[in-house]
Amino acid sequence: MMLSVFLSRSTTGRHILCKTAQHHHRCMSSSSTVKVSFVGLGNMGMQMALNLATQRENDELSDLQFTVYDMNEANIVKFMKEAESAGISNLLQAAPDLKTLAEANPDFVVKSLPTCEASEAVVSGIVSNLPPSSSKGCLFIDTSTISPAVSKKLHRQVKSISPHHDYVDAPVSGGVKGATDASLTFMTGCSSEETFTKIQPLLKRMGKAVLHCGESGSGSAVKLCNNAALAAQMIGICEAMSLGESLGVDPTVLADVMNVSTAKCWSSEVNNPHPVAAKGIGSGASANDYEGGFGTALMLKDLNLALDASVEEGKSMPVTSLSRQLYSLADNRGLGRKDFGVMLQFLNGK
Repeated sequence: MMLSVFLSRSTTGRHILCKTAQHHHRCMSSSSTVKVSFVGLGNMGMQMALNLATQRENDELSDLQFTVYDMNEANIVKFMKEAESAGISNLLQAAPDLKTLAEANPDFVVKSLPTCEASEAVVSGIVSNLPPSSSKGCLFIDTSTISPAVSKKLHRQVKSISPHHDYVDAPVSGGVKGATDASLTFMTGCSSEETFTKIQPLLKRMGKAVLHCGESGSGSAVKLCNNAALAAQMIGICEAMSLGESLGVDPTVLADVMNVSTAKCWSSEVNNPHPVAAKGIGSGASANDYEGGFGTALMLKDLNLALDASVEEGKSMPVTSLSRQLYSLADNRGLGRKDFGVMLQFLNGK
């Protein structure tokens, strides 16, 4: 067994030296270890990174050299505490910046970021600092929801630096609960079946389904279509729950009936926007004052991307346009950080 010493960050923010064992890796690399970096430790990324760093029984991965980075120091501190509670903190390290992360020559960089601009900045910051003499290549897996055009641009940028590098757009569906339970669906756009095969062991630690949607940009395209439908779905459930309560129906009863009827959907069953119904179901950000879910501002961002794409393609999306208007009003009301199910409270005038 070999010991490797590398830079980490303690929960006090000071840099410390950590040691981890490097074991023989069975399937993903001919070297003794596979280096995986995760950038972006927000509500989704935090849980995804914890699952990615956790060995599953009979999965295709051996021990990984795992590095995390977030520009927000508080997120790193929180992540390290969560990792310590999970008993995996000795397997992790935190990079002080993107340059240091890149110079460690990672095999994979997984990203979970809120905007196109953030995703572009991170890719540029890493790919420009990767060791130029390396022939093994770095594979970027972008789980952020960004525009198909930006996904294609980043793919071209990464490949232009070295033919050994690659970029995959792999946005997710399933929300924070799916990220926590490792039950996410990944929608991937990648250049080859070989690349798709290569990323599956990593993504399967974080999700239940890894779907190949086509060439670069296709994963992002599918995700925007999914979220356009999801936004309208949530607004419909919010309106129904609001009307039912006004008519004197117990929210739990209404949700129970809907979830065995034709209105059953993710917004009614997994992330019901009514706090009483969510508590009865046992899941949903509304049960926690709409904290810790998929933010209203992020849904608004996705709707803007979907509508931008629709203009480029000459497609009319009147329902999505109305959804955007409603989420924009909610965001302007100061609800941007709340889970997008807070639309129920907005429609109720609260």
